[in-house]
Amino acid sequence: MKKDKLILTGLIFCVLVIVTSLLSGNNPRRWTTQVAPASAAVARTLPSSDVGRKDDSLVALSFELLKKWTYVAGKTPIPDFIRAFDGKSVCMTGYMMPLNSVKNIRSFVFVPSLFGCCYGQPPAVNHIVLVNMTEGKTAKYFENAVRVRGRFHCGEEKLDGELLSLYRIDADEVVAK
Repeated sequence: MKKDKLILTGLIFCVLVIVTSLLSGNNPRRWTTQVAPASAAVARTLPSSDVGRKDDSLVALSFELLKKWTYVAGKTPIPDFIRAFDGKSVCMTGYMMPLNSVKNIRSFVFVPSLFGCCYGQPPAVNHIVLVNMTEGKTAKYFENAVRVRGRFHCGEEKLDGELLSLYRIDADEVVAK
């Protein structure tokens, strides 16, 4: 009985979110993420002034690229076409899911879509990015798509033997798209 109520509550929430979005003018057909090229070699590079550094360039990275492989714990290493972005300054577009607060956010889960959770399983670990704001910075919560700029890191991050993330961004900036 409790499980049925929980499922019903989740479905009602999803319907309300979709209806609210439609009424506010957000067309679901436009709910897409930035599409990056299939390899880092042809990634779009933005001017260094976009991140406030003269010694670095900002690379557009997409969830589509991060999702182009299947992760199996202990069996599938992160592909080279993703490892090429490790340590680089990147810009990504997606949606924020704060972990514990909607004010002065220090970290959040970054996902390609807020609506994927309602229609099946939770996203795979290689379909999400853990975002931590850099020292002394916080982010404001945005319910619509945001652009995150910061340093990308990849590799298994574990806590007590459990996988926390494959992808992380040390964010300098989070802005509404």
